[in-house]
Amino acid sequence: LLSTVTGVHKYKWLKQNVQGLYPQSALLNTIVEFALKEEPVDVEKMRKCLLKQLERAEVRLEGIDTILKLAAKNFLLPSVQYAMFCGWQRLIPEGANIGEPLTDCLKDVDLIPPFNRMLLEVTFGKLYAWAVQNVRNILLDANAKFKEL
Repeated sequence: LLSTVTGVHKYKWLKQNVQGLYPQSALLNTIVEFALKEEPVDVEKMRKCLLKQLERAEVRLEGIDTILKLAAKNFLLPSVQYAMFCGWQRLIPEGANIGEPLTDCLKDVDLIPPFNRMLLEVTFGKLYAWAVQNVRNILLDANAKFKEL
């Protein structure tokens, strides 16, 4: 195989992998391991795992939609909006045990369909944009008050 592939310029990457010039990636190793596995694959178990990930993604999407709807309300006091945003970020008063930091919106939902994945990322992006806009407004207000003094 090596002598056949060596002369073919088109298959340079195959030659390098056969000769071992490039280390194989973890993904490639996982694919090879899965393809060469001799024991039967439990397709039903895999299907259930994928459905659970899809359910997790839907719960996250519903939660972030609820927060976005509340954030859009004009009648909420700024302190309520601030408390809501701090609760979403799991920020707690000084001196308390913090625990885990805020995780990525796609944690434990790696295998959901691309459309659902992008919908989740875009929705979280809207909340980040809302937070940045509010921080910007607060800084502009503080700057204006500082100039007045």
